[in-house]
Amino acid sequence: MCGLRTKKGVEAGISTVTEDLRDAFYRTGEEIEKAFSIAGREIERAFRTAREKIKETTGREPVSCPSCQEKNPANARFCRKCGKKLK
Repeated sequence: MCGLRTKKGVEAGISTVTEDLRDAFYRTGEEIEKAFSIAGREIERAFRTAREKIKETTGREPVSCPSCQEKNPANARFCRKCGKKLK
């Protein structure tokens, strides 16, 4: 009951609780590493997309409202000052 394997246990290939736990932690660590790697790639992709969208939006000329002449971002659909629909 001390946790050590007997000669018969070794011959039968029976593992100890300690070995089972070590193996389980090792496998868990590998899975966590894979998950972080995937998450890192997804975050990187999201930031790249966000940067592209920001460049796209800020690189265009502002749109003037035909009603109040307020300058609005190029992708605006409604005037931020008077609320009228933009062309």
